[in-house]
Amino acid sequence: MKPMFNLVVLKQWKQYVVLLLILVLTISVVLMAQTTSNKLFKMPIAVQDMDQSASSKELIHNLEQTKYLEVIHISKDEAYIEDFIEKKEAIVSLQIPKDFSDRLKENRLKDALLLYYKDDFIGEIALEVTSKSLYKQQIPVIIQDHLKKADHKVSMDKIKQEYKKDTPHSKMEHHAVKKNADVSISAGAIIALLLLVSCSQVVLHQRLKQNAALDRLMMFNGTKLKLYTFYVMTHVILLFLIILSVSLILSWSLSILFYVTTLCILIAYEFGLSILLFKINTLSHKLFMAIMWSIAISCLYLYIQI
Repeated sequence: MKPMFNLVVLKQWKQYVVLLLILVLTISVVLMAQTTSNKLFKMPIAVQDMDQSASSKELIHNLEQTKYLEVIHISKDEAYIEDFIEKKEAIVSLQIPKDFSDRLKENRLKDALLLYYKDDFIGEIALEVTSKSLYKQQIPVIIQDHLKKADHKVSMDKIKQEYKKDTPHSKMEHHAVKKNADVSISAGAIIALLLLVSCSQVVLHQRLKQNAALDRLMMFNGTKLKLYTFYVMTHVILLFLIILSVSLILSWSLSILFYVTTLCILIAYEFGLSILLFKINTLSHKLFMAIMWSIAISCLYLYIQI
């Protein structure tokens, strides 16, 4: 067992480092592309704060915390906030007036905010999200007003504290975050890409294909099985650890069945590559067949995830 470990693993450590770097680089490109796409999806909203009060800053903070909004701060000297929409720099332009804090306390925000928005589907969504953030800030004030009328004196901080504590969480969000899925097209696509890239191992480990040495090695009983087993399991463990790392980084909510299926696919994939590595002599033929095998396994894996 030890000589086989030295042959397949220790003497090939440089090749494993190169393979690991190739896989990490591939994952990095995928993560960068995903981050860029998420940024592109954010809807820009231009905000001009004329009040500069704690209430106005709280409203801006609520907008910044919204997942799909990107807040652009406008200086107080800007006279035409609607130009940001015409220049396509923002979908919504919002001006917070000087007396915003007083109006909020007195619960008279009707027609208080100057707001421009792009008249299309995305603009309507951005408008609704902005309105929701403003209404969320109004709720404690409305509650305090009703309590005053009922002769109950409660501080605003206490109301906000109780309001946040008792606000129910979305059931849709709960299921989206907590429920573990058996399949995932997005995760499957990333894993399929890793399989395509990792076929480069047949080139990196070409030194293992030494016919004279392998013929002498195969004379001993069980050596062939040990050779294939060590090669397959080493690469399966490497790929599986990378997949687990990516799942933690991207917060995949996937079931044990998904990972068991992935592990079975990895074993079949690496077994096929090991046969190509040790049986085919010509490097160009070996690489071509490895690419075809990787494409076939990747398509099969994606089909399972649909």
